[in-house]
Amino acid sequence: MKKDRDIREWYRLDNAAKLIPSTMNGADTRVFRLVCELKEEVDPEVLQQALEETLQEFPYMNCCLRKGIFWYYMDELPGCEEVRPENIPALRALYIPGKKNFLYRVSYFHKRINVEIFHVLSDGTGGYMFIQSLVAAYLVRKHQLDRSLIRIDQASVTEKQTDAFSKYYEKKECRKRNYLKEMFPVKAYQIRGIQDPNLEEHLLEGTVSVQDVMKVAHAHQATVGILVTSLWIEAIIREMKRSEYNRPVVVSVPVNLRQFFPSETSRNFFGVIQVTYYAKDYDGTLQSIIDPVRREFDRQLTEENVRKTMNSYSALEHNLAVRVIPLFFKNIALQGIAFRMNTGVTTSVSNVGRVKLPDELTGYIEKFASFMSCKTIFLCISSFGDHMVFGIVSCFERHPVSMHFFRRLVQLGVPVEIASNDCDEGV
Repeated sequence: MKKDRDIREWYRLDNAAKLIPSTMNGADTRVFRLVCELKEEVDPEVLQQALEETLQEFPYMNCCLRKGIFWYYMDELPGCEEVRPENIPALRALYIPGKKNFLYRVSYFHKRINVEIFHVLSDGTGGYMFIQSLVAAYLVRKHQLDRSLIRIDQASVTEKQTDAFSKYYEKKECRKRNYLKEMFPVKAYQIRGIQDPNLEEHLLEGTVSVQDVMKVAHAHQATVGILVTSLWIEAIIREMKRSEYNRPVVVSVPVNLRQFFPSETSRNFFGVIQVTYYAKDYDGTLQSIIDPVRREFDRQLTEENVRKTMNSYSALEHNLAVRVIPLFFKNIALQGIAFRMNTGVTTSVSNVGRVKLPDELTGYIEKFASFMSCKTIFLCISSFGDHMVFGIVSCFERHPVSMHFFRRLVQLGVPVEIASNDCDEGV
């Protein structure tokens, strides 16, 4: 890959990324996976050329993770990753302590282009900025299309690698509040099951019609995000014992902060809201979940509230006592913080939204999908055209919650096409 400069860059981790290296554990590799399924077989040679071109716009992606005295940091590497056929389990760890390796992976399988990214580099929105540019560059090269179609966005290289947390955090607010206690005030119900003995993640991909889901959402006076979150909560409740109803189901919902603050960064820039629901309030109807979930979304999805979570991430870095602690001891403290956070969350639902590409390219693409590694179960929602994909990742061998979720969709008149990376009977 050609470079416009000979000097290698290094980058500080953004505030959300600072927790990640210290808290990855077992199956939770903190890797997320974005998939573009084309209507034709992938040409690996053209894909490699497209990757090299795309990295010119995303130089920050071409880094390894290194340990400093007080924090981890990113160090730019020469060259770029090699596109490979998919031949290892999905969401396999990208960060190997002590090794200087790229923190992204690009592979292909028949018609599918897979991009896996270590979460220190980017969030889902930033990852989609990357894969959209990669797919556009690939299709333009493959079909000799107008090269202007490659520029999916107008952001400069500098804008894409900006640390937006540092730009928008409020120092005074960081000092005033105990955000960890505010964000995780209760101990949540924990999903249990038999974990995969090889600590590998199980992926389920459910494809539905966007129009079908929209009809159900409108019938219940809900947005797609509220509807899906409610259906996911209902599926979890169906697996709970009555004796467990005293623990709330707490759904962590990532929020794209670019909706509230002007930023074109492709790095991490997200907050979270916590949707809490008690199973004792469920009367057997979906509406009994949708109404309180809607109220939680309305209450928490304001600029003031999402700013709180942004400030909570920033408070960690800007706390003087934390900053001067050597990284070895800091890792121990961060693991304790992560444990506290995990006890306050049951599951996560991430709606990365609708993927948009120029009309000249859409005819070559079937759908997009996204998946996130996790300690229990994680649901991602991606939409392209009339295809909505529910990407579910589970560390368990069996998937009853997912099956409750898909069966409920079918009951509501939404046919589901299911695919999986395992062949377990009775998933």
